[in-house]
Amino acid sequence: MRRLGLGGLFLAWLYGVPFLLVVGLIRRTATPYTPTREAAQAFGATTDALLTAGLLLNAALPLLGLLLARLAGDRRWWRHFGWALGGTVLVYLAVALAGSMATGPLIGHTPADREPVPPVGHCVPVSGGRGCPGG
Repeated sequence: MRRLGLGGLFLAWLYGVPFLLVVGLIRRTATPYTPTREAAQAFGATTDALLTAGLLLNAALPLLGLLLARLAGDRRWWRHFGWALGGTVLVYLAVALAGSMATGPLIGHTPADREPVPPVGHCVPVSGGRGCPGG
C-alpha cells in the first residue's frame, strides 16, 4: 500500500502538473469567444487557477513525496522524488521561458470581450471652446 501511495503521488507530479500547465498555457494564448466582460473575466480566472495550481503542485508534490518516502524508509522512492526536484526546476525554467516569450503576463490576464460599445447618449464639449459636433 505504501508503494502504491508513493507511486500515485509520483505519477500525479509526472503527468498531472504538466497537464495543468499545458492546458493553462494553451488557454492563455487562445482567443476565446467571450461575449461579455463577465465571461472574459471568468475565462481569465479559470486560466489563472490552472496555472497557479500547476506551479504550486510542481513544488509541493515532490517535496511531499520526499518527506513521505523518508518517513516510510523507502530509499527507492526517495531517489525518485529527489530526481523529481531536478525536474521541478526544469519545469519552472520552461514556464519562465514561455512567460518571457508572451506578450502579456501569464497570470492576471483577462482576454478581450466582444461586448458592443454602448452608444454615446450625450455630448461632451471638446476643449478649445468648440461645441458638440452636429449642433
